[in-house]
Amino acid sequence: MRLRVFFASDGDCLLLTSGDGRHVLIDGGRSGTFTKHTRPSLDELAAADEPIDLVVVSHTDADHISGVISLLKEVAAWEVYDYQVNEQGNTSFPKPRSSQPPAILGLWHNSWRAQVQDLEGPISAFAGRVAEALELTSGTAEGPALDSIGGLAESIADGVTLLHLVDDETPISRNEAFGSGLVLLRDPVHEEQVGTMSLRVIGPAERHLKTLRDEWRDWLERQPGTTTGRDTTPGSGVESSTSTLPMSPAAARAMVREIAAATLTDDAADAEPAIIEKTRPSAVSPPNRASITLLVEEDGHTLLLTGDAAEEEILDGLEAAGCFEDGDPFRCSVVKVQHHGSEHNLSRGFASRVLADHYVFCADGAHANPNPSVVKTLLETRLMDARPFTVWFNCSVERTLPQRRKALRAALHEAHRLQTRHPGQLTVRVLQDDQAFFDIEV
Repeated sequence: MRLRVFFASDGDCLLLTSGDGRHVLIDGGRSGTFTKHTRPSLDELAAADEPIDLVVVSHTDADHISGVISLLKEVAAWEVYDYQVNEQGNTSFPKPRSSQPPAILGLWHNSWRAQVQDLEGPISAFAGRVAEALELTSGTAEGPALDSIGGLAESIADGVTLLHLVDDETPISRNEAFGSGLVLLRDPVHEEQVGTMSLRVIGPAERHLKTLRDEWRDWLERQPGTTTGRDTTPGSGVESSTSTLPMSPAAARAMVREIAAATLTDDAADAEPAIIEKTRPSAVSPPNRASITLLVEEDGHTLLLTGDAAEEEILDGLEAAGCFEDGDPFRCSVVKVQHHGSEHNLSRGFASRVLADHYVFCADGAHANPNPSVVKTLLETRLMDARPFTVWFNCSVERTLPQRRKALRAALHEAHRLQTRHPGQLTVRVLQDDQAFFDIEV
């Protein structure tokens, strides 16, 4: 089994290949990095007439979904071309500019509507208010907060775009193994066979989605001019939302400040790295907490693919999958570190209960990730076990944007510091600037 980890700017993009040559694409990163760094690998699959058996979109954040959308647009364009030429005999129909991608046999993705149910309207209204707030506060003192919240409206719109592409413009089946319902942790745990690989879905759980909806409702109802009041018509079960658009610049600044207070970690690069004893799940955004989480197995080797899920949700999923039955830590081959190494998603509790041979950080310093305290917590906890291990980073300091280098440099410095202190036990690998990906063979 091979895990190919692409440079994806601040996002995730992974290609998993089984021992018998079957392929699963997990997320697509940003569209620009997808086109430049991931697409050539997919062109190789197309040239060899090898399909992608499954595309998994862990959640709707732009740093995970944008590349998949660009791929599906190409699939849709080639569908139209093939129909015009082969079905209609229109041989003059223009061929798409992009090369034909490999066939995609299925896709897993949980839509916003299915996840948030009756809150879809209020959340969409809120996303519009965020977009307006960004416009009104651009270039002001609140500017540092914009990077933290700017993706919300984009993520919701991207989720709608993806559903339209899959359901209306391509022949790709969505969530077929789940009866076209949500991809969830179930009892028993759902297991999907892809060649010699077994994929078990260990998150999100329905109870976590309920928590997500409750948190959204509570948060929205605290916002001025936004309500989630229920329709008083008996039996309607429909919720409405109202908004005081357009908002004043003062209201926009207040909105940005409030969200930033709960989400910003831009000072992480200045703080001395420290062991994280407890996470703050409330600081993990609702889209992240709804991430599809997978446990992949082949020939006794296991990979934990976490998306941006919160720590407690991952541990609950592993518990449900029977990974802690004897009370010992769960040992696996690879962990894709959740949420790009955010300080809100990983503590000593996770690091001590999940021990891996390889840890993968997908991050370029955006949002101060990977957080140096996460690196310290994960590595120092893992170093208490005598077995050697490797930590992989898919971006170097020189490769990222100048404004992100300070945060990334701090994280890499902590990893290299511990490597120097523990030669032979800890190995640190950083993707070279001229490489599109690295491969981990397990």
